[in-house]
Amino acid sequence: MSNSNDTRLASTPHPLLIPDGYQINTKPTERLANFVRRNIFEGHHGCSAYGGGGVGKTTAIAYLTDNASRWLIDADKRPMGVAMRMVMASGIRRTDRAFWSTMNDRMGIGTSGRISSADGMAKLRNLIGSRCGQAGVNRMVLFIDNAQRITEAEYEYLEDLDSMVLEDRLSLFLVLVRQSDAEGIDVGDDWRDRASHSIRRWFMATAPFGPLMGLDEVRHALGAYDSSWWPTPDMPFSRYFAKEAFDKGWRLSAEAPLIWEVASEMRKKGKLPESASWPMATFTLMVRHLLHEIAFRQSEFNGFTPAQVATALQNCGYLRLEYVRARMRMPSGN
Repeated sequence: MSNSNDTRLASTPHPLLIPDGYQINTKPTERLANFVRRNIFEGHHGCSAYGGGGVGKTTAIAYLTDNASRWLIDADKRPMGVAMRMVMASGIRRTDRAFWSTMNDRMGIGTSGRISSADGMAKLRNLIGSRCGQAGVNRMVLFIDNAQRITEAEYEYLEDLDSMVLEDRLSLFLVLVRQSDAEGIDVGDDWRDRASHSIRRWFMATAPFGPLMGLDEVRHALGAYDSSWWPTPDMPFSRYFAKEAFDKGWRLSAEAPLIWEVASEMRKKGKLPESASWPMATFTLMVRHLLHEIAFRQSEFNGFTPAQVATALQNCGYLRLEYVRARMRMPSGN
């Protein structure tokens, strides 16, 4: 590998090499965007999505927040709102003051000392008004990750905020994204456990968020690396790590059938059941290994071999996670 490439990679880390340093668009992300937009059209105050760990919920939220102008639009391509995201903190919040303090902290709103619950809610109300005013829209879509940590009492606090925002002739649309197996049990759609007033506002529609499904969705996700760029538009991720091959026509998305075949063969050898799903947790790590450890370092690279793909799958922990997902004991030596 040339010194110029080594210097380029060492001077400023590529987003691919930074944990959670980038997001790509995937079919599950597109489904979530369409689900949110449909519920906005139907006049709901919010909606709920759920899924197991590692399927890509957090990165999907980040992508949709950072790219709201691409999907949060109406049929005439006009903006429907602004988007923000937060991660609900763990732990027990015993008072409304503690809840609003947590919300302010997670939304990046500075607070001085101990603020009252009324002041804490007012700060969020002002933030919503300010963000909507700057964008010239009347709606904020707020994604709350790890929403399974919200208690029933805290939903009532959020109802208070919702009502206050409506008084400002604005709209707060909550997307409650829950990790369904956070307690070791896949609770799925748990709307039956909610109070009726919570259901009317937040749980009128609930959808699963799943992993990549099938070869076509894997190919689509790989194609995102052929179009996502850094640091300039002429440098897609896959071109950055395999410039000569890319310029000669190679694309990472073209490797999808080989990758799918090798993964399927590994499942058979490991006596795992057939599956069409692939969680993003191992998918993104596999891509990192293929691009950085193989394509970037291999002289005259022009495509991957089955052995190289198998090594990438092994190193990303593909089999280990699949045994966990299948609730099977992992054989020794894997």
